[in-house]
Amino acid sequence: METWPDGAKYEGDYQAGKKTGKGHFSWADGSVFEGDFVDNDINGFGKYSWDDGRTFIGNWKDNKMHGEGKFKWQDGRMYEGSYINDIKEGYGTFHWPNGKKYEGQWKNGK
Repeated sequence: METWPDGAKYEGDYQAGKKTGKGHFSWADGSVFEGDFVDNDINGFGKYSWDDGRTFIGNWKDNKMHGEGKFKWQDGRMYEGSYINDIKEGYGTFHWPNGKKYEGQWKNGK
C-alpha cells in the first residue's frame, strides 16, 4: 500500500517496486480506479469512477481509455464502443436519456 500527503492511496500488487497487477487507486478528489496496472500505469481492464458520477468500464493503455468500453454519465447518457487514446474512434453506440441513439462509426470523438 502507498499513501500520499494529499490523501491519495494505492492498494494492490507490485512487481520490482512498481504498481503491476491488480490494484485499487483512490485520488484525493474522490476519483477511483480499480483494475490492472503495468509499470505504475493503468493498463489492461478496469473501472474508473470520477467524483462527479461518471464511470468507464473497459480497456486502458498508458492511463488512457483505449479499446472497447462503456462510458456512463450521471444524467443517463451512455457510450459503448471503441476508444483510441481517450477519444471515441471506430464503431460505437451513443444513447441519450430520451431514448435517442446513434450507432455507427466515430472519428476523433464525433
